[in-house]
Amino acid sequence: MTQGPDMQENLASYFQRSVTTVRQYADLIEHNYARPALYHIAWRFQMNPITMTFLSIFCSLSALPLLSFIGLSVFAISSIASLAFISAAIALIIVEAILLACLAFTLWSLSIFAIFVTTFIGFAYLLVRLGVLVSSEGRFGVKEWVYETRQHFSRSKSSEANEGSDGSPVLVDHDGPSSKKVKVEGAADP
Repeated sequence: MTQGPDMQENLASYFQRSVTTVRQYADLIEHNYARPALYHIAWRFQMNPITMTFLSIFCSLSALPLLSFIGLSVFAISSIASLAFISAAIALIIVEAILLACLAFTLWSLSIFAIFVTTFIGFAYLLVRLGVLVSSEGRFGVKEWVYETRQHFSRSKSSEANEGSDGSPVLVDHDGPSSKKVKVEGAADP
């Protein structure tokens, strides 16, 4: 990628402006803060040499413990925050696992209960149906009940052949609309 002379001149002038700005700020800091501080420290060394020697040795030696304290404090705070976050995540996982186990146990218990209730209702229906058939048809009601029960628990050959049927009886008129004779599908002929 080649750059034209105008682009290079623009970059050079931008660099010169940046260097000039940095030099101005460095001169400002040097003349307004650094030199007066050094002059003041030199003057203090002349006025109180023992005290200033003690303070400079103390400041030099205390830099490492001070930086260590700051570093260890930041480490402790970040460690505690990380530990709290990890503990909260672990507690959340444990609570969710317990709730999931409770849900699984509840669903398993409900499925077992539903099996027993369904079985009970099925047998209750069969017994009530037996009572109704025996009371209405006498001992022939038992035969009818056995036939109905077999129909409930096994698929009949006619329903396998006719997949569109829902298994309910169908009334068929044989002789047309004037006839009173009606045949029930699945029932024996008289």
